[in-house]
Amino acid sequence: MRFLLFDADYTLLDFPADMVRSFKIMYDACFSDQRPYSKELLDCYNACNNRAWDRFERGECTKQELYITRFVEFLSESGLSGDPEAVNEKYFTALAETGTAYPGAVELVKELSFTYQLYIITNGNVVSQFPRLRHSGLAPYFKEVFVSEAVGVGKPDKRYFDYVAGHIPGFTPDEAVVIGDSPSSDIQGAVNAGLRSIWYDPPGAWTRERSAPGYTWRAESYEDIREILRNV
Repeated sequence: MRFLLFDADYTLLDFPADMVRSFKIMYDACFSDQRPYSKELLDCYNACNNRAWDRFERGECTKQELYITRFVEFLSESGLSGDPEAVNEKYFTALAETGTAYPGAVELVKELSFTYQLYIITNGNVVSQFPRLRHSGLAPYFKEVFVSEAVGVGKPDKRYFDYVAGHIPGFTPDEAVVIGDSPSSDIQGAVNAGLRSIWYDPPGAWTRERSAPGYTWRAESYEDIREILRNV
C-alpha cells in the first residue's frame, strides 16, 4: 500500500462543530433583525442542506446549484427573507475561519505520512476547505488536496477518481485505499473506481446510512485504521 486517499469532513475534520459556528455567524449577520437564532432554525437548515447534498451525490444538480438551493429552501421553510447568494457567501466566509480536527486526527496523519503518500479527496468548497485544512494542522501531511469544485465533478463519480489517479505520480489502483465516512460518497466512489476502501464508521457517526455496500474494511476508530493498514 502506497497511496491513502482521505476524505476530510466527518473523517478528519469536525464538520458539525465548524458548521454550527459558521451558521451562527452567518445568521447573526443576515437574519438577527428578523428572528432570534434557535436550534430549530439550525435543524431546518441541516435538513435543507442534507437534501441538497443528496441531490448532488446522485448527479441531479451542480455544486453551485447545491449551494444556492439549500438556502432558497431554508428561506422558504423558515419564513425568513434574504438573498440566497449573499447568505451562501457569508456562510463560506465564516466557514473559512474554522478548521477543527477531531482528537487524534493530526497525530494519525502525521504518523501515516512517514510510510504512505497521503491525499485529501473532498467534495468541500474551494473557498473554505483549503484554509480549514491549514487551520486544523492537517495540511502539512498531505501531498495534495483534490477539491471536487476545482476538479469539475465530485465523489462518487468515477470521473472524479480518474482525475485524482491521473494527478498522482506513479498511482496504481492496487496500491491505493480510500478512507472515508460516507457510504454514498466515499465508499460508492471507491466501488465505482475499482479501489479498496476503509469505511470509517465510529460509534455515534453522523451518517444516516447505516450500511456501506462494497467497502473492503470497516474501522470504528483511528486505531482500527492503523491496525488495518498494518495488516494489509
